[in-house]
Formats: sequence, C-alpha cells, structure tokens
Amino acid sequence: MVLKAPGVLLVFLLACFALARRETRHEKFRRQHVDFPKTSIPDARRYCNLLMQQRNLTVDICKPSNTFIHAEPAQVDSVCTSGGTHHDENYYDSNVAFALTACRVVGGSQRPPCNYRPKLSTQRIRVACVNRVPVHYKGQA
Repeated sequence: MVLKAPGVLLVFLLACFALARRETRHEKFRRQHVDFPKTSIPDARRYCNLLMQQRNLTVDICKPSNTFIHAEPAQVDSVCTSGGTHHDENYYDSNVAFALTACRVVGGSQRPPCNYRPKLSTQRIRVACVNRVPVHYKGQA
C-alpha cells in the first residue's frame, strides 16, 4: 500500500507530539502560582477552592497549601533577573511586594472535595530560578 497523503501522516505525528508534550517547569510554576488578572470571585474561600481545583492541584489528593501571585507573568519572571536580588543557591527575592493569596487546606481534608482557608497579603516573594525564569515558589522573602 502506497501512502497517497504524506501530509496527513505529518499532521497526525505533530498532533501526537503536541499531546504527549509535558509542561516545562516554568509552565508548571505559572499554572500553580500566577493568577493575573486575579480571577474575580468575591468570596476568598470560594476563590481558593475553585482555583486549586481549576489549576489541577486537587486531582487525587488535596495539596496542603499553595500561593497565588497576582501580577503580570513577566513581572514575576523578572524576579530572576532585574526585578530580584540573589539570595543563595538558585533562590532570588523580589525587589517589590506582590499581592498574594495563600490557600491552606482546612482540617483533615486529604482527598477531594478539598476545602481551603485563604490569607490575603502583600509581600516580597522568594523563588527558585533556572535559566533566568522561576520554577519553584519558595515563600515570602
């Protein structure tokens, strides 16, 4: 059998590659920690419960805690370059404070549905950087 449409095979292979591609560490950092503009949910508790679920942080188990940074992704990325100060190893502290929502699981919630308690603050952050972009949220600086 002779393949009459090699373009179809190429499209199929590209589609398979795209589906199999895993997110980079930087993409995972952004998915887990950057929410800009801040998702508009008036009740902070509902915000945490919804965002944790939407960002796939409660698939099999309730992630004990997670912090969302409410700033433009480029501004968060700049912590690893001109917008931050080297702390130690590959950790950098932001030069400016960011609006944050810290979500912590309530009580013994270990399996979905998960229930989170929010804490809103404005603080400097510490991130781990690889290749001049954040890949891990360490906490407040």
